[in-house]
Amino acid sequence: MGPGGLPVLERFEALLWPDLFIVGGGISRKHEKWIPLLTNDTPVVPAELRNTAGIVGAAYAAKTATTP
Repeated sequence: MGPGGLPVLERFEALLWPDLFIVGGGISRKHEKWIPLLTNDTPVVPAELRNTAGIVGAAYAAKTATTP
């Protein structure tokens, strides 16, 4: 792990080569404090719905009978 890295993001980056990481839930509330400290190459942005992103996603999946 680099000085400003998160091991899980660095591992996902190495395995999946994503174009973007989108973080939601409680961790996204204060994103302005920790996202600038990250050192991984893939951009990281907070979910637009922040803490409610998971709730909205679950409701949508239930309504449309979507499975993960």
